[in-house]
Amino acid sequence: MRLPRRVKPLPTGDVIDDSKPYRVIEHPRAKHVHLKLSHLGELDVVVPKGYDSRKIRAVVAARQTWLRRARARQREQLRSLPDEYFERQPERVRLPALNETYTVIYKPTAGARVVYVEQGNTLKIAGPVGDLDGCARSLRTWLRAKAQQALPPWLRQTSLALGLPYQRTVIRDQRTRWGSCTARGVISLNCKLLFLTRPEVEYLFVHELCHTRHLNHSARYWALVERQLPDYRRCEAALRDAWRSIPRWAEE
Repeated sequence: MRLPRRVKPLPTGDVIDDSKPYRVIEHPRAKHVHLKLSHLGELDVVVPKGYDSRKIRAVVAARQTWLRRARARQREQLRSLPDEYFERQPERVRLPALNETYTVIYKPTAGARVVYVEQGNTLKIAGPVGDLDGCARSLRTWLRAKAQQALPPWLRQTSLALGLPYQRTVIRDQRTRWGSCTARGVISLNCKLLFLTRPEVEYLFVHELCHTRHLNHSARYWALVERQLPDYRRCEAALRDAWRSIPRWAEE
């Protein structure tokens, strides 16, 4: 399941050009050219397999009015976010999915790289802490470790409760997907799920577990989702704005 975007999403295909102010992604299931603007302001141009790349520039140029309006809407949305969303060295990290809050302490040391140490509800970041990128990387490493510890057993419990088995879990740090399920029953989960509420994470689990029966979004698939979670539409709507819960340091 993808993070929310401002246009209809398609599964990610092969990136065939990322040298321009947009990425060109060739996807075999695309029937038309689609422009997708992520919540980070990144523009992807999804094209059908074998599409004439010489036409892409004109397609993007023709959508400039839409793109300007979409970016303007994003700027307005960003203005409504709290200051902590933009912090690169947060003093506090909240993980609603786990009902946990951590105080972050930055300690300059002579180490060559930035590292973290978790002690109770305190997260110590040590090393050359003036390196903002290094601090963000260390925080993301910690976040992924927390997700690896918490999400697989949680998914397993949900799987057993629903009677929807899967093969294994993979934790990833992705920018465009909350989760996914392969034909072999391997479920990938985004470590950023820890920033969501518990009901939102539970819905994501249901969403992916139902893909073990139907690897599509057909009527039969959604009927199965509704049987497992009758209130799924409200959860689906909540996920559309869930990107607001992800601080910028976790996205870099």
